[in-house]
Amino acid sequence: MDKSLLREFFIQLNKLEEREYFLSMVAYGTAPTQKGMKPSSLMSFSKKGRNLFQLWEKYKYEVGAVLNLDFFILKETSDHRLILFYNSGKLKKHIFSRESREFLKMIGYKECMTLDQSLQLLKIRFEGICPHEIGVFLGIPIEDILGFIKHKGDKCLFCSYWKVYHNPESARALFKCYDIAKINVIYSIINVDAFGRATVEAS
Repeated sequence: MDKSLLREFFIQLNKLEEREYFLSMVAYGTAPTQKGMKPSSLMSFSKKGRNLFQLWEKYKYEVGAVLNLDFFILKETSDHRLILFYNSGKLKKHIFSRESREFLKMIGYKECMTLDQSLQLLKIRFEGICPHEIGVFLGIPIEDILGFIKHKGDKCLFCSYWKVYHNPESARALFKCYDIAKINVIYSIINVDAFGRATVEAS
């Protein structure tokens, strides 16, 4: 992605009022999921900087409705929230696929589990370290998850949205689509009028 475009986006973003700022941040962070390219996106909100933790608590139901995404709190502390934003239909289709089911069953998920039950177990497992199966929920190919486990995060072919161990050409093409989705969100969110004022279109 063009670094100058990204830099300008965040410059304009920081000029916005809190509601528009937060909606824009989440829209950008979840762009590939909104566009149907991946089943879910993971975002972290803390009290640092502009206090996204507070903005999340204030606008969480609004942001889900505006972006037409469901959300699930994977981890929560007194000053931090880890949120999985997802498209329910696409996430069900992905984690209930034969390949995903086989992997999840191998690490303790039951085949008869519903989506909600699967998310609840994922949350329990997040009480410790970040569990490997989060990759399944995020749409990471099983081959790359297995490669990460086998090599303990080392020896990847390259790293972008995740560490790639298999089929790098396909991964690069997919990552390019993710970047385009984010760029489109940037252009749809930030509009600078003749007076140099930024306005936001949350839709």
